[in-house]
Amino acid sequence: MLAELVIENIALIDAAQVEFGPGLNLLTGETGAGKSILIDALSLALGERASPDRVREGAPAGRVDAVFVLDPGPPPALAALLEEAGLAPDDDGRLILSREITRAGRSTARINGRPVTTSLLRQVGSLLVEVHGQGDNQTLLDPDKQLEWLDALAGDAVAGLRARLAERVAALRSVAARLRALAADPRERQRELDLLRFQMDEIDQARLAPGEEEELAARRQRLAGAERLARQLGDAYEMLYAAGSSAADRLAAAARALEDAAAIDPDLQDLAQRVRGLEYEVEEAARDVRARAEAVEHDPAALAQVEERLARLQDLKRKYGDSVDEILAYRQQVARRLAELEGAEEQVAALEAERRRILEEAGELACQLHEARRRAAERLAEDLRPVLAALGMPGASLSVAFTTVPDPAGVPWPGGPVRLTEKGVDRVEFLLAPNPGEPPRPLARAASGGERSRVMLALRSLHVAAGEVPTVIFDEVDTGVGGETAWAVGQRLALLARTRQVLCVTHLAPISALADRHLAVSKETRGGRTRTRIRLLTGDDRLRELARMLGTGPGQQGTDAARLLLERARDARRAG
Repeated sequence: MLAELVIENIALIDAAQVEFGPGLNLLTGETGAGKSILIDALSLALGERASPDRVREGAPAGRVDAVFVLDPGPPPALAALLEEAGLAPDDDGRLILSREITRAGRSTARINGRPVTTSLLRQVGSLLVEVHGQGDNQTLLDPDKQLEWLDALAGDAVAGLRARLAERVAALRSVAARLRALAADPRERQRELDLLRFQMDEIDQARLAPGEEEELAARRQRLAGAERLARQLGDAYEMLYAAGSSAADRLAAAARALEDAAAIDPDLQDLAQRVRGLEYEVEEAARDVRARAEAVEHDPAALAQVEERLARLQDLKRKYGDSVDEILAYRQQVARRLAELEGAEEQVAALEAERRRILEEAGELACQLHEARRRAAERLAEDLRPVLAALGMPGASLSVAFTTVPDPAGVPWPGGPVRLTEKGVDRVEFLLAPNPGEPPRPLARAASGGERSRVMLALRSLHVAAGEVPTVIFDEVDTGVGGETAWAVGQRLALLARTRQVLCVTHLAPISALADRHLAVSKETRGGRTRTRIRLLTGDDRLRELARMLGTGPGQQGTDAARLLLERARDARRAG
């Protein structure tokens, strides 16, 4: 559960440390006091988008720490994610999600002090807290969202079927794309065939060889510099051997002198031998230089051929790749595409057979998914009936209408082929009959604002009960509700709070009276600056807040009414 929220310099909050407890935690306060700021701050710690304008005016940065206590341990999905990320709660079972935003727009995320990506923070946060915001009522009026809600309530069976169907639909789309490519305009296909054949012939006629360009470039360099090369080699030979004072002659003379000296000093014998060896090496080098000079190719015609070949390679590179290897790789692509086009009829027949097979498999999965959804819809209607009755709608019933969209190219279905997507063939719409004897109508048209709020709370409560997220937030789910209905809504929230930690923002006193922990949010101005305060209410402070919410005034009459409301709440909890 969420144990503590520490906020520094976020919006109107300069510093706040808010403790939460198990059960039902209520946030109340005047409109505009800043209740939504508290939810927004928590959302930052859960990894939602961070904007620098959330930093309190005048502060360089804002920070939020959300401290969760996981006792007896994290839910299975969260445990798996933490293990994969190399994270774990501390020895006290605490997991601290932190977020810092600077005025410059930089955002830092941490879990238990360790830097993490915002994406990981968001993943972890989604497994710790589920937020039902003020705008969700409108979202749940959308039939597309209603399908998602129905599937979520249906559980793993529907999730598995959807995953398998999505894989088959992806395969169908792949086959369809290949068929479209093969079923191009015949003239266009012939033009492509002609172009590909020309390209292949042009590459093949060139008879390219890997590494050829490098060899040609080296030979061109030698042919183009043949005259200079021959001259330099000749000069080298002269200096090494042929000239009157060549290196070989000088070394021979030096060797003789050292040999004569060795007759006087035998220690010079090794030196004389080394110099004599150098003489032999120079003579051998001279012979090699002469051989290279005699092998120099003086062939302008050969140079012209090399230049012509390199020009042809350059032309091919301009069309087909930056190197001979790339040109040859492109040639392989051309060959594959030619094979596809030349065997198009056979491929179309094979792909059509594959499409029919996949479509049959997808149709079977879509049928199984449809039946699973119908069963889930029946369970939903049955499960909602007592919940709606407890929320002050004893005769109300909700049903689910299933429709499909005709599509000649779709999946076979009773009555004709219908459109298939990765979600199946079903379009669903929640229908509400708010009173006995009334026909069911789409939820958006069949209910008043207060009725819709109760239906949405009923749906959410079933969704929460089916999940494993330890903390659930309801942000003003009581819109349009009053009187005894408000009491019924509060009792439903209190019932949920027996198995989950529930945080709720409300304006209704009957709901607040059922809280296990009542927090008040208010604004105050000091030194020309406005700030938001959050404080735990107990005793007379709680009575005064309930009296304010009841509108009975701060006097004795108001506190008496608040006291009666709290007594009724205590009796209801004992009875439950």
